[in-house]
Amino acid sequence: MPIELSYLSASVALFGIYLLGEVVTGNIQYSPKQLLGARDELPPYNAALGRAKRATQNMLEAMIMFAPLILIAHATDRFNDMTELGAGLFLGARILYAPCYWFGIPVLRTLAWFAGMVGTLIVLFQVLPFTGA
Repeated sequence: MPIELSYLSASVALFGIYLLGEVVTGNIQYSPKQLLGARDELPPYNAALGRAKRATQNMLEAMIMFAPLILIAHATDRFNDMTELGAGLFLGARILYAPCYWFGIPVLRTLAWFAGMVGTLIVLFQVLPFTGA
């Protein structure tokens, strides 16, 4: 399997870790009785659960851009050193992003987000039809 598809598979698994972080944080804030009900009247999120939810939402938004690009690169046989670099950068940045968001580390979190976006853009520029890649 091409390394880019391995990075994509690992990113999907990482998304599961983001979700798990949100679930664990929610279980710390709310009682099982509150979580087993309809959740219509839950108290507002605490800071930790809010960060976990925002991190998960951000990962979802990132995956919506990254996953199709990797699949397009595969379908059009455009995997190369740059797509490998972009996919690896995306995965590495997203691994760093979650704990930075969960624990409220602002500058490093922003740098990790930026690195993940750069990785996505690297792959994008390899699949755009007018780039000549």
